[in-house]
Amino acid sequence: MATKIFILSGPSGAGKTTLLNMLLRKKNIKGKFVRAISFTTRKKRAGEQEGRDYFFISKKNFLALKKKSFFLESQKVFDNYYGTPKYFYTEAQEQGKNLMLCIDVKGGMYLKKKHKLGKIIALFITAPSELHLRSRLKSRVEDEKTIQKRVSLSKKEMQFAKHYDGIIINEDLKKALSRLEKIIMAKTA
Repeated sequence: MATKIFILSGPSGAGKTTLLNMLLRKKNIKGKFVRAISFTTRKKRAGEQEGRDYFFISKKNFLALKKKSFFLESQKVFDNYYGTPKYFYTEAQEQGKNLMLCIDVKGGMYLKKKHKLGKIIALFITAPSELHLRSRLKSRVEDEKTIQKRVSLSKKEMQFAKHYDGIIINEDLKKALSRLEKIIMAKTA
């Protein structure tokens, strides 16, 4: 089996990580994927765990790894760097599984355009409205300045949705999960 790369991306607060976590607990999905965990230079948020949500490292260490071609993709978002280690792709290949990434739109577009590693299926997750997005960002205890930056960025990111293989509007979590599961199952069959 050729390893496929599945990308979930979209604006901050759209529910990508929540949907991914729920999806990977499903019996019919669980054993088919290696989940990539990104490295980041941003500060850890309340409730996040090292190695589960991200690998938190210094900017200096991140840039050193980037220089060594450690990342499958890496992007700078606001003042922080994010990157997906290549070793997750290798692990997926060795285990005969697919790779699941939860990354920002810049990273998703980069992989879709630049890499010929295997079949890439990119899915765009979005909130139903700016109001929903703001509410979700506030629930993460983001300050108003950060919320405004993220909402502004989300408007730019929405322009790339048409380049994705599917769009999921996450208004109702159960319905969004069901749609995501159906797409994933169809693409892994």
